[in-house]
Amino acid sequence: MKVVLVGDYPKDEKIQTGVQGVLVSLTDALMEHGDIDLVLISLSESKFLEKYKSCSIYSKNLRSSGLNARNEFISIIEKEKPDIIHLQGIVPGVLLFHKTYQDIFVVTQHAILGKEKLWQVSMLRKIKFYTKELIEGYYLPKIKNIIFISDYNKKVFQEKVKSHASLCHVTIPNPVNSIFKKADENGMISAKNELYFVGEIKKRKGLHILLQALSMLKDQQIPVKLHVIGGFKEMAYKKRILELMDTLDLHDQVIFCGWKSPEELINYTKDIPIFVLPSFQETLPLSIAEAMSQQKLVVATNTGGTSEMIQDGISGYLFP
Repeated sequence: MKVVLVGDYPKDEKIQTGVQGVLVSLTDALMEHGDIDLVLISLSESKFLEKYKSCSIYSKNLRSSGLNARNEFISIIEKEKPDIIHLQGIVPGVLLFHKTYQDIFVVTQHAILGKEKLWQVSMLRKIKFYTKELIEGYYLPKIKNIIFISDYNKKVFQEKVKSHASLCHVTIPNPVNSIFKKADENGMISAKNELYFVGEIKKRKGLHILLQALSMLKDQQIPVKLHVIGGFKEMAYKKRILELMDTLDLHDQVIFCGWKSPEELINYTKDIPIFVLPSFQETLPLSIAEAMSQQKLVVATNTGGTSEMIQDGISGYLFP
């Protein structure tokens, strides 16, 4: 069987988003099946793909050459003649969709664009997300095969696309890289008053809420250290966070670590007992799944699909 995997592969070893992590885990898992012939298509330039030397590899910069990329994509499909074309995420990859291979085109939907649009910090980004939402709304009813990652995004889809008689769908939660499950085999929880956050640093992820919580703990004479693993996505939000750090005097308590590869992340957080994700919108966050695989204590907002992962007070803690 020949399978084409399409998506935003990481630029390097430091995987930067949950969708990229899912795509890499899927690729690695399919590589283990000798009866599957993989073809990898990245929507942007990716040195990370060099590790998959046994696969056919293509890089298409769809963001700067949409029409050319689509024509090139069709020529790749005609050349490779796959049994399945799998797209990880919707936009911009959905622009590659063509009705002639509708029956073999499979999409895994991640972002809920209409919800995420509300948490953009600039008018330009709001317009960008509105445009993405329009594109998604046009193409989704045309796609016959969809993988949902949570009951939450399945429900949102069904509310949005009410008539889709030919839809074939299944719900498959995000896969977790197996190295996270091997990270803490003794199951011991550290007693440190330390927390960590993983992800893009942007308004939707709610880091400002976490900083305000640290300030409240500081006022109660409870010293807590926070490790922020990831990078800033929105410069206006970066300015807000840095100003908040000054206002709340948290420079001694917060460490900005930058992006880390999965191996680096595991080594860095091995003695940090608590993972916190204060997001305003999530479909099924991979960062929570990775933390739970490492047997961390997880504290997260009760939004989107997080309640499908955490039972409050039993397997973690949810807050409104």
